This record gives sequence, structure tokens and C-alpha cells, in this order.
Amino acid sequence: MEETISHDTAPPAPGREATEGPETAQQDRRWPLAPWMLAVIGALFVGLYFGTFANYLIPRWTTDPSAQHGWLVIPISLVVTWMKRDRLKTLPIQPNPAGLYLLGFGLFLHLFEKAVDLNGPSPLSIPIVIAGLVWHFLGTAFLKELAFPIGYLVFFCPIPGGFTELVSFPLRRLATEGSKWLANLMGVHVYGAGMNMEFLQPRGVEFIRLEVADPCSGLHSLMAIKALHAITAYLTRLKLGWKWVLFFCAIPIALAANLVRITAIILIGAYINKDFAVKVFHDYSSPVLFVIAFGILIGIGRLMEWATGALKDEEGRGAPEAV
Repeated sequence: MEETISHDTAPPAPGREATEGPETAQQDRRWPLAPWMLAVIGALFVGLYFGTFANYLIPRWTTDPSAQHGWLVIPISLVVTWMKRDRLKTLPIQPNPAGLYLLGFGLFLHLFEKAVDLNGPSPLSIPIVIAGLVWHFLGTAFLKELAFPIGYLVFFCPIPGGFTELVSFPLRRLATEGSKWLANLMGVHVYGAGMNMEFLQPRGVEFIRLEVADPCSGLHSLMAIKALHAITAYLTRLKLGWKWVLFFCAIPIALAANLVRITAIILIGAYINKDFAVKVFHDYSSPVLFVIAFGILIGIGRLMEWATGALKDEEGRGAPEAV
């Protein structure tokens, strides 16, 4: 009896302690879903959102210039998730019941849209539902690590039709008044009320009338630039606060690019050729200026990395032997 008591009260052997850590870590990495459960959840998700994609998202991505970047959002999100695969393998799997509240809120948005026959809440609910599932089944660590690729899915949500005019109208007004002011500085006296512009060729006799229509508001390029620039800002070496600053730089750059485009149309029509300005340049200048604006944003990002010391910090982490 004495030997038994002394054996029970003795401290654990070092070897036993060494084996408990890996076993506990292995339990933390245990997948919480059986394959059939994962298949059921996937089938329910597809059935729930099939109509949203088929009847709303895909038609908007196909026909709406301000939403055509939606085709790229899901592949980009998947690529970013794949880039995090090594990090995800090290995270403990600790399911959190609080994810059910987020999941319930996302499902409420989806069902609310169907109940009131309104477009908008259902696409927005998709990243919320995915975040709720990740939080509930995998835990907080996974949700934090996947916050960007999940949140990035918001960019595939088109602006609801009822709000498009509310956004595009002030942008059209800004483009009209701004291009008038710039053209007047360059010797072309532009007149007109509202979104209409009229001017006489300084070196000719032709009177030209232009209208800044909705496609020329800059909304289309603004949405596309913000969607693509979000991933470039995320991949920079900047700290989180500076990433947000770089992200919001896309707004003035995109609006300035559209303003330059409309002013160029006026100047080309006034000094070179009207048909070339309103047909060739009008149709093909937008993608060119988009690329230029995007390049400017990448350059701003590199400049911010240099100014904030992010490049030096990265070099220091990559070459510790030099310290």
C-alpha cells in the first residue's frame, strides 16, 4: 500500500510531460467536421445562394461596367487564402459558439432581401455567413487570419440600382465642372448648364456639344480601381494604419484620372479633331488611364514603404545575420 501511495503522489516523470504537449496540440488541430457534414454545409450554401448568383450577381458582373471586376474578386480571395496555407496549418482549431450570432445575422440579411424583394442585402450577407461559419467551426484565430480574404468578397457586391444615381450624380457634376475649369485654363472657353458642355474650336469654326453621361462619371473606374488596389495595399509591407491610408488614396487618384480624361476629350476636340476625340479617344482612353492610375497607386505604395521605413524593416527581418 505504501508503495502504491508513493507512486500515485510522485510528480510526473519528465518523459510523460514531454508527451502531453504534442497530444494537446494534436487535439487542437483536430478537424471539427466530418466529410459528410462539410458536404451538407456546402450543399446548403449553394442552394441558399444559387439564385443570388444566377439572377443578380452574374448578370450585373456581365452588363454593369461598375461591377465587371466582380469576376476577379472570388479568385483573388482564394489565392490570398492559399498564400496563407502554411500559417493556417499552425493555428489551433478552437470552435467558438459566438460565430452562430454572426451566421444568424448573415442569414437574416439574405432572407430579408427575399421577403421584401430587394437587391443588395443577399450578396452582402455572403462574406458575413462565411465569417460566421469560420468563427463557429474553426475559431477566432482562423477568423483573424482570414479576415482580409473574407472581407474582400464585399467587392463583388454591386452598388444597388437605387443608390447608383445617388453616387454617380455628384461624380458627374464634379467631372463636368472640373473639366470646364481645366479646359478654360488651357484656352478653350466651355459653356453649358448641368452636365452639358459647349465650346467653339479656337482654331476652327465647328461648335461642339458634349454631355457627361453616367458612364463618364468615373464611378466605373473608381469601383474597379478600389477593388484591385485593395489587394495591392494589403500585400505591401506597411503597417495596418498605413495600408488603410494607401487604400483610400485610390479615391482621389481615380477621380483625377477621370477628370483628366474628360478634359483631354475637350482639348483634342478643340485643337485636333472632333471625331477622333468623341469616338476613338473616348472609347479607348479609359483602360489606358486606368492602367496609369493603377501604376501611380503602386508607386505611391512603394514611396510610403520607403518613407515609413517598412522596406528597411523587411530587409532586417530577411537578413538577421547582418545584425
